[in-house]
Amino acid sequence: MPPKSTELQTPWIRAQLLEWLVRLSDRSWQEENWTSRGPENSGLDEALDFFDDSGVLAEPCGRLGFVLVDEEEVAAMQALDSVLDNVISAPSLSDVEIIQSRAWGEVVDAARRALVAMGEGIQ
Repeated sequence: MPPKSTELQTPWIRAQLLEWLVRLSDRSWQEENWTSRGPENSGLDEALDFFDDSGVLAEPCGRLGFVLVDEEEVAAMQALDSVLDNVISAPSLSDVEIIQSRAWGEVVDAARRALVAMGEGIQ
């Protein structure tokens, strides 16, 4: 039986993950908070730093029992990693260009699906 979120070894990282997923799932919030910043103060970079530091996208299987509770959450992180990596690997786009791109919509949708998988979203 997979662990419950209350049984995780690092529940505070899960709480941070949920906060970042909420932000990634809300394009209006991103445009209001990230695109208004200068390039030297990137909100998107803060999100990417969290995902890099936590390892939930790069190594989701290794986060079972620590941040993630089951294979559905692992699959959701893998899907988000795939679409996010595709968008941010475009050469030298600014945060504004990334967030306003058509491909960014896939990131927003993947974040919403991840929230649903984690029991936090509305289907």
